[in-house]
Amino acid sequence: MMKVPTKLIYSMAIIALLILPLIPLPTAEAQGLKLEAPRIEKFLEGRECKTYGGTVKFGFPSEPNVFVWFRAGSTWSILVLHPVYDRLVRFVNGTLTYEVAESIEYSPDYKVLTIKIRDGIKWHDGKPLTAEDVAFTINTLAHEKWTYYHGYFASVDRAEAVDKLTVKVYFKEPDAGFIANGLASMNILPKHIWEPLLKEKGEALAKYMPKIPDELVGSGPFKLVEYVPGQYVRYVANEDYWLGRPCVDEMIITFIKESSVALLAVQRGEIDAWIGWVTAEVVPQLLATEGLALHVFLSGTFYHWGFNNQRWPFNMPEFRKAMAFAVDKDAIVNELLMGYGVPGSPGVVPPFGIHEPWYNPAVKDAYYFDLNKAAEILDQLGFKDIDGDGWREAPNGTDFSFEIYPPAYDIIRVRAAQKIAEWLSQIPGGGIKAEVRVLDWKTVWPLIRDGKVDTYLLGSGPGLDISWLHRRFHSWPEGTGNWARFSDPEVDRLTEELKKTFDPEKRKELAFRIQEIIAEKVPIVPLYYRKWINPYRIDKFTGWFRPVDDDVFNRITHLRVQKAVVQPTTVVQTTTVVQTTVVTTAGTPTTIVKTITTTVPTTVSPAPAPSPTTPPPEEKGLPTAAILAVVVVIVIIAALVLARRK
Repeated sequence: MMKVPTKLIYSMAIIALLILPLIPLPTAEAQGLKLEAPRIEKFLEGRECKTYGGTVKFGFPSEPNVFVWFRAGSTWSILVLHPVYDRLVRFVNGTLTYEVAESIEYSPDYKVLTIKIRDGIKWHDGKPLTAEDVAFTINTLAHEKWTYYHGYFASVDRAEAVDKLTVKVYFKEPDAGFIANGLASMNILPKHIWEPLLKEKGEALAKYMPKIPDELVGSGPFKLVEYVPGQYVRYVANEDYWLGRPCVDEMIITFIKESSVALLAVQRGEIDAWIGWVTAEVVPQLLATEGLALHVFLSGTFYHWGFNNQRWPFNMPEFRKAMAFAVDKDAIVNELLMGYGVPGSPGVVPPFGIHEPWYNPAVKDAYYFDLNKAAEILDQLGFKDIDGDGWREAPNGTDFSFEIYPPAYDIIRVRAAQKIAEWLSQIPGGGIKAEVRVLDWKTVWPLIRDGKVDTYLLGSGPGLDISWLHRRFHSWPEGTGNWARFSDPEVDRLTEELKKTFDPEKRKELAFRIQEIIAEKVPIVPLYYRKWINPYRIDKFTGWFRPVDDDVFNRITHLRVQKAVVQPTTVVQTTTVVQTTVVTTAGTPTTIVKTITTTVPTTVSPAPAPSPTTPPPEEKGLPTAAILAVVVVIVIIAALVLARRK
């Protein structure tokens, strides 16, 4: 047997010892247990305030229903409170970012989440924001079933403040979407304000009107100081904000119910941005307005015809499917939206953006516009025109009709409701009589929320993680966003499994099956996903932040929108050619080209959306790094043994 030289043996051992520290050993971070995300400061880089002062004015089509964030469910209630509060994490331009949180880390079994928060953040009243506030907010959402986001927190057993800056969240079972859907939606509320109110009022807190400004204390960039019902909400800048004070001194949200009035106001410069409904036919007019720019984005919000699944005959899946065959979604997109939208998927999940990987294309043709098919199903159910008056009676021979409730402020939904009623009247063999009831949002939303209407037209937002299907379609109360009151044992089981599953392939399989059931049982009819059009002034203010998936009323805009710098001697101008294609109601495409000479506001390029919110499952067997480390150790031991034998 050949002898190994002693010098060679020692050389091998020394080399192995030198290599060993360079091999990354498996850690919690490497296993995907720690949330890896940039800080929100990333989106503020290069966007410093060049001017301070002034008042920026936004227009909203509706005022809030409530000012208690725990209950805020409508878009306008959520947005009005948006500048007041901070979040642990926030999606910015499709990217999950750390805001108040310093770090978020799962335990290896995904049953405990440790959250560390930043030090030095203060509430508007000067008290420090601590882990106690974070734990209180999470516990309220987890244990109070009347809260709007309860469905995203139902998996939480409890949250505990370990110390001033550390919170531990204990789960009943793992929740793969908790960070992206729950924490990214959660405003942190001050315990010292809301705990006494909750103890005093209980569930009645849902309808409470907080004292302004004393009880609407947040830690955000603006303080809400005045609310005049039916007119406006006024904010002043938080000069001690931990990310740096906003560039403007004041912000006002004006409530304008009529879109035509709002568009005239933004064209005249009476408001600086309109966060409401803009129909495609006014785009040429807006493009022709000097100093005005348009931000257009495709939203994942699914606008739908919703049914109260607990009311007859909408408690019958077959009847709901007959209604689905009576809707021409393509006509709504092409004629009413003039191409500014995408037809709704029968499985609800949007077929684009961050939702596309979860979209099941197999459900695309689960139903389509076919009045003959609608008539066939209705005949089978016994809905027939017995007296020959052109309208179908109920199976027991009595007259039958129902109502459709769209909100008055959205002309597209009003027109869509009217079109649906028209299509229903044209069903061969006798129509179904539907009456359109147009009400203002403050009136119609409580009726929808409390299940007091037959059908309605509503826009609902999907969460950022696919487990949002649990909140929208699981039976109540876990399905807190399930306004259709849909209940199906298989969907309940599948959505529960989807929430606690971290394996991407298994999650996709579950999501696809859930979409198939939704498409078959039709709790709602998704009509379209809308392209939003935001007009905003670029001659009065700069620093607007234009996300790829949201409007210009956002956290970065709030911090960095600022008065345009006026240079009396030399003005550097940029000429921009704006081209858009508008399809008229007659179906004729018209291209509008306009040259605008202005100072173009800077924007942040869209960042690729990472997927840090769903940590991958633990790998089977040892990771490669661990195997290499073991090999190196074996080499060292072998070398030393050979040396001793020598």
